[in-house]
Amino acid sequence: MPESRKENSKNKPVKKFQLRGISASIFENRSEKGSPFHKVSITRTYKDGDEFKTTGSFGRDDLPLVEALARQSWFEILKREAKARSSSDEE
Repeated sequence: MPESRKENSKNKPVKKFQLRGISASIFENRSEKGSPFHKVSITRTYKDGDEFKTTGSFGRDDLPLVEALARQSWFEILKREAKARSSSDEE
């Protein structure tokens, strides 16, 4: 498993957005120098019999929802980066 995937599986998302069975989870990680960076995981939850499963595969009608969640995630990351910059400027 790639290192970034291992990190994400250990960490809880710092923010999660959901629309009709599709979710975007934002994870914060640290570079080797300690600088924060973010990754986003977008998944779709579906029911297979009695069991819920997730996938990274989306149908045509899911794509506008994926776009909206990606945009929300992007704005959230920009907000967090601006907040981190302003707090480091104050130090």
